[in-house]
Amino acid sequence: MKCHRCGGTMVFEKFYGVCDEFFGWRCIFCGEIVDQVILENRLEHHR
Repeated sequence: MKCHRCGGTMVFEKFYGVCDEFFGWRCIFCGEIVDQVILENRLEHHR
């Protein structure tokens, strides 16, 4: 998967929050993180 921001390589990772953990994609070059919640919020913002 390629990063939308910089075109770099995205890796699938497990992230840990305060109360939970989740999976998402992180760019190894710019640090952009994308998960299901981020994608849903971006879709809502564009409507």
